[in-house]
Amino acid sequence: MTGPSPVRGLSYWLKVAAGSVLFTGYSPVAPATVTSLFVLLPAWLLRPWPVWHALVIVVVFFVGVPLATELERWWGPDPGRVTIDEFVGTLVTFFALPALTFPALVFGFLVWRFFDIVKLPFIDRSQRLPGGWGIMVDDFLAGVMANLVMQVVLRFGPRVLPAAGCLLRG
Repeated sequence: MTGPSPVRGLSYWLKVAAGSVLFTGYSPVAPATVTSLFVLLPAWLLRPWPVWHALVIVVVFFVGVPLATELERWWGPDPGRVTIDEFVGTLVTFFALPALTFPALVFGFLVWRFFDIVKLPFIDRSQRLPGGWGIMVDDFLAGVMANLVMQVVLRFGPRVLPAAGCLLRG
């Protein structure tokens, strides 16, 4: 861990702002959850435009890998302040859903946080990838799992369990 230059210029602060998703990663309590809550608004706003939604995911992911690598060198392994991975995971969770009512947004948030915290074995192993790859890939995969659950619940849930229809109706 070499740390950042003692002179903290604009470049340093831009990297910190991006890597901590506008400093939400500095929350003293549950920074990943705070960032995920913050990202619900962009996820909601991107829903009508799946191509733009996908483009934002790809760009932020590939910006996040080298950025997380650099911030990890400064702050140590998988630092809690780095939450750009939560940004990606949250956006993946809500990608191309058939409906996004307020109840579905809340349910998706809970499902996303579950997969991000519990870490299924293949997701947990992905954290061993070097540098920013390990930081970014595990949250991307947790987002994929949350998205799969959301797709199934929103598409088939109301047919199997009529009460699940409230996720579509709001």
